[in-house]
Amino acid sequence: MFGIGWPDLLFIGVILALVVKPEEWPKIGRVVGKTLRTVREQAAPVIREFRSLSGDLMADEKRPASGTPAPDAWGPLPQSWQKGGESPLDSPDEKRHVG
Repeated sequence: MFGIGWPDLLFIGVILALVVKPEEWPKIGRVVGKTLRTVREQAAPVIREFRSLSGDLMADEKRPASGTPAPDAWGPLPQSWQKGGESPLDSPDEKRHVG
């Protein structure tokens, strides 16, 4: 809840109890309750949308990609390519000289 834990809420409650007159506590409680209810009602559709989107993304992740080979099928790179050498796929005739 916005990084506010129970100790923080308890501290805020103690400070409010010391600052606010006891006669006004019920009024403040009603205002805080109405505010929390309104925030929850406004946030509920957004939270549902995020959960739905999260579920869709997780379902997409579990489905295998079509037309893309799995990383296991790629195999290791040739030794010269791993050491920064020329790609074995490029032939010397295909090199373009700039200059």
